[in-house]
Amino acid sequence: MFKNFLRVYLYVIVLIFFSACGSKNIQEIKIVIPSPPNEPKVFFDISYSGDISFTKVSVLDAFIGERIAFTTKNLVKPYGVAAFGDSVYVTDTAVGAVFDIDEKLKKVSFIGDSSPGKLALPVGIAVDDNGSIYVSDSKNASILVYGKDKKLLRAFGGRLELNKPTGISINNKLKVLYAVDTKAHNIKAYSLDGKMLFTFGKRGKGAGEFNFPTNIAIDRRNDNIAVVDTQNFRVQVFDKNGKFIRKFGKIGDRPGMFARPKGIGVDSDGNIYVADSAFNNVQVFNEKGELLIFFGSAGKFIGQFSLIAGVYIDRYDRIYVVDGFNRRVQIYQYMSERWKNDNPEKYKEIKGE
Repeated sequence: MFKNFLRVYLYVIVLIFFSACGSKNIQEIKIVIPSPPNEPKVFFDISYSGDISFTKVSVLDAFIGERIAFTTKNLVKPYGVAAFGDSVYVTDTAVGAVFDIDEKLKKVSFIGDSSPGKLALPVGIAVDDNGSIYVSDSKNASILVYGKDKKLLRAFGGRLELNKPTGISINNKLKVLYAVDTKAHNIKAYSLDGKMLFTFGKRGKGAGEFNFPTNIAIDRRNDNIAVVDTQNFRVQVFDKNGKFIRKFGKIGDRPGMFARPKGIGVDSDGNIYVADSAFNNVQVFNEKGELLIFFGSAGKFIGQFSLIAGVYIDRYDRIYVVDGFNRRVQIYQYMSERWKNDNPEKYKEIKGE
């Protein structure tokens, strides 16, 4: 578990950084949170912007902008993120498609960029245990499902059920998809075949009520649901059936407060990560809502963010953070006890032993 550090120091070694690329090809970056000699909890792994992330360029070329091919396969306005297998899936509201960034093959392809299943305004994204990809289309008020072959399998929701779907998350154990309906100020639960199961929440400021909620995450330990209640400047936690459990956070500019909370994720220890697009950082809370650490600041360098958006944490505690205006996804690693046991040499390296 995290210790109660209210201030985080970033241990950063940056030789030269070219912000558009976000790749380890042109820089070696070490970010450890908190900084030595404290016990490390999170470290930066890698960043992806699209095709450019797999283009090898020299430091000098990167610095002066030579021989860098900017293609349509680079992120423009990313928002949501999920991962499955070797793929990092990123919704892009400007491109109107989902980027499939294949870490193993080092290539980029698209989902929902053509009919049938062409996306208009993709926002939220989630993947089930079979590898099927679920995308919320806010403009068309629907959720589209694609197979591993990127072909449309089905769509559900529609304007009779949804107003403006945004963040989505799947409980693979229960086979339930939870969708945030931002303009309806509620959460809708669906079976994975698209049948509406139940709805919870309404507009308001009380416990269990929302004011323009945006994103959602599942605690895999206990099936609890964490929802970013954006315009109430807080996070609310519910059980799998939508029963209110607790809330934390309030408007302000001090650690533990929120200004424009957006993305959310939950790690294997139940810690809750909340991205704030005003602070351009990620605050980490324990399951009781107590602030543990935070990382990030405004800027273009790795470890900094500009209009931070979606967050996703996979089963291996990789933390995917969408860095919107910097047109990239930064990936960090939470060093749980399981991770340290599975990666003893990497752990020693991070500690500087």
